[in-house]
Amino acid sequence: MARCGEDSAPPGVPLGSPGVCSKGLQRKGPCERRRLKAMVSEQLSQDLLRLLREEVHTDVTFSIGCTLFKAHKAVLLARVPDFYFHTVGHTDNLKNHGHVTVENFEASEFRTFLQIVYSSNRNIKNYEEEILRKKIVESGVPQKKCDFSVGNCTDNDRRLSVAFLSKRSSDHSLLKHEIPKDISSKEENVISTDIYDLEPASELGEDLLKLYVKHCCPDIDIYVDGKSFKAHRAILSARSGYFAAMLSGCWAESSQEYITLQR
Repeated sequence: MARCGEDSAPPGVPLGSPGVCSKGLQRKGPCERRRLKAMVSEQLSQDLLRLLREEVHTDVTFSIGCTLFKAHKAVLLARVPDFYFHTVGHTDNLKNHGHVTVENFEASEFRTFLQIVYSSNRNIKNYEEEILRKKIVESGVPQKKCDFSVGNCTDNDRRLSVAFLSKRSSDHSLLKHEIPKDISSKEENVISTDIYDLEPASELGEDLLKLYVKHCCPDIDIYVDGKSFKAHRAILSARSGYFAAMLSGCWAESSQEYITLQR
């Protein structure tokens, strides 16, 4: 059992938050709002880029020739779902850390691709499509459309569902501060309604927030006051020194599938 310390998050930056609270921003002037959003956005980019470089809690490995690249399924699914579908999605029955061979890429080119996926503050859909054209069209493999609607991301065994792989859905209720019907019950709602007041500071923050709200491929449960919050070890470690230490292997919680926090 763990206890959350007073200094578990930097001042002014919510624990593990990919965005900033819109209510708080409304009390500040336009210049201050822009400055705060830029600061939070840049910090998130640096945290995710460090996560990639340090290869913390990785669960997929790409191979290009003799060069290996370790990455995180959750980040790839959130940022480049079509790329995920055409690479990891076809081999998702493999055990964790199974190698996924990537063709038609130089190692340096693929390294740059991953860095952009993890750190870009902008919408990278066009960049993803460009990469897919190179991977699929140039390889002569018939291109398949990833035409799924956004839905539940995991089944009872926490296996990935293809339902999340599309970003083409018009379902933006999470960004309109509307509570989805399937989690509106007071008895079953395990997600604080506070998250619907979050205004993502960047496209990267928006993608990660959607990943969390949709319960997509979580690998750890956090219990607070009897409520369960499904999360991702890698993202928690990247955003919080407290969780990074807890999940690094030095604490008993590092080997558990759930953590209980006391206030």
